[in-house]
Amino acid sequence: MKPATRFWIGIYSFTAFILCVAVGVFAWLASESRKEAGEGRTANARPSITGHISEERYELLARFVPPSYQASPAVAEPRDFQQAIQHYLKGDDAGAVPGLRAAIQAHPDSVEARFYLGICLLLTNDRTGGGEQLRSVVGAGDTPYLERAHFYLAKALIGQRDIQGASQQLKNVVAMHGELEKQAQVLLSQIKPGS
Repeated sequence: MKPATRFWIGIYSFTAFILCVAVGVFAWLASESRKEAGEGRTANARPSITGHISEERYELLARFVPPSYQASPAVAEPRDFQQAIQHYLKGDDAGAVPGLRAAIQAHPDSVEARFYLGICLLLTNDRTGGGEQLRSVVGAGDTPYLERAHFYLAKALIGQRDIQGASQQLKNVVAMHGELEKQAQVLLSQIKPGS
């Protein structure tokens, strides 16, 4: 055999050996990380085969990142609402609640104020109050907040352990075929017992 051929065979053999070692290490690390994290303890894990969802899992599934606020260009919002939204944008959900309540008192038909009040109440662990506000947004019908109101109401219901109610809200989101459709499908699959 020519020296050049032997050289290349050696290089390819060494590369194959390194790849095998890397795959083995990766498989071992993946196995160990499952054992350490405790399979089934993350929000992405499926419910156990028994259909029981742990309290920790309910809490994980009920959590959410607050939706971003986008001002309506055609609507001049009341001063109370504008000040409340400044608190909301800073992550001060409790500080936003009084201004949002005042905005609703001054303008009871404000779907926007009701939506953000519902979100702030959920984020401050008032799931009942937040759910009521989001139900009123859903009840207002076809508004820009309808899909999100169904989705976050589902989150509130999961937190209250009302899986049947949460499932219905998520099915409503899926049926709308909007921005939250995929998230709703994933969440729906995670709360179905035995799925």
